[in-house]
Amino acid sequence: MTSTSLSPRHTANEEWLASYSSGTLTPAKSLLIDCQMAIAPAIAAKINVYDEIGGAFIESAKGEDLSNDFLTRLSLALPDSDMPAHAPSATARDQSRASGWIPSPLQKFLETSEIDLKWKKSGPGVERAPLLGEDGERLYLLKAKQGLKLPVHTHRGQEWTLILQGGYNVNGENYGVGDLHCEDENCVHQPIIDAHGEDCISLVVDEGALVFKNPIYKIIQPLLGV
Repeated sequence: MTSTSLSPRHTANEEWLASYSSGTLTPAKSLLIDCQMAIAPAIAAKINVYDEIGGAFIESAKGEDLSNDFLTRLSLALPDSDMPAHAPSATARDQSRASGWIPSPLQKFLETSEIDLKWKKSGPGVERAPLLGEDGERLYLLKAKQGLKLPVHTHRGQEWTLILQGGYNVNGENYGVGDLHCEDENCVHQPIIDAHGEDCISLVVDEGALVFKNPIYKIIQPLLGV
């Protein structure tokens, strides 16, 4: 499946979205959320609820009581775990995809940081473009050829992957454009890039190197840069 939906089914969990809203998420992860919101305004609507929660509690801390029906109204306002099925307007879509597969927050980051994308081979059919390394995290773009089976692996720490073009299947779950795939050291998986359509391009932030199950990949891992 190659998804072009701008109402993704996958995003960060409620705790991480609340951290984004409060400004405590790391810069790299915040950029991924910014990019997902640009691709899918439904995510922005979800996060706006957390902003309202924070604002309400700040007002409460100043001595103003919350209304008796605040929590009821909040539960009605909070979107369900399944994202809304409607697509954004053509204007929103054009603005968020103005630079092809690059969403506007990423384009702004590249321009502000004066980064020229330099793709490097990172294994058969895979290329990687480093963007940022700070706070114990690495931010990079990953491009994989259609139909490719990536090596079976797990992670040291968390890995967040936002799909910007194409898609893949992992453990029977499909991920397409606008989906944010979050994994950690407790998960072993093998993404399989969609065989039809475009190569898969993702914006990735991880907290450590991949842990390959195949000993050959462990030997050449320093050469792959992952």
